[in-house]
Amino acid sequence: MPSGKSVQEGGSGAIGGCRLTRTDQEAVQRCLAGDADAYSTLVERYGGRVYYIALRITGDPDAASDCAQEAFIRAHKALHQYDPSLSFGPWIFRIVTNVSLNHVQRWHAHQTQVEELPEVAEPLESGPEASALRREALSEVIAAMSELPPAYRAALTLRHMQQLSYQEVDDALGIPLGTVKTHLHRARAALKARLAARKRETQA
Repeated sequence: MPSGKSVQEGGSGAIGGCRLTRTDQEAVQRCLAGDADAYSTLVERYGGRVYYIALRITGDPDAASDCAQEAFIRAHKALHQYDPSLSFGPWIFRIVTNVSLNHVQRWHAHQTQVEELPEVAEPLESGPEASALRREALSEVIAAMSELPPAYRAALTLRHMQQLSYQEVDDALGIPLGTVKTHLHRARAALKARLAARKRETQA
């Protein structure tokens, strides 16, 4: 891959102020024109999020690192297929999602049938105690997510943890918008069931 920097270290920053003003499309065009350094801009910009998606889907840091690296390698090879009128983010997210799901399917996938339950949203209050509760709740959510089927983990990660729109999740997963909404509805229901089960286990 053009950048030697670990994708886990990627973020919104860049080395040298000039890269901060370079758009994704400009970076892609420069890369296609032979600028070997330009791809580093995209790796630095999206590396952290790509790794995070892979980690949430695979549940394994080493596998996530491999999947993230593989995703950027594949994206680099396929840059000529990238549509510059679209955002680069959902495009690379789709690649890492596919790589990660394929990894899970090959090595340790297990599809679990889940019961569909109604969605419940209970906002937390503000303040230090509420912040602590949110951190604890997030930890519980991530643990419960690891017990869901990979496709559900992918949908929840993209929509709620990466804050993508429904259309962007659609683009990332490469499935119809209606299927995205169905996946998310069932994933939320399954997650609620898992959280309830984990709560019962801790209280037993």
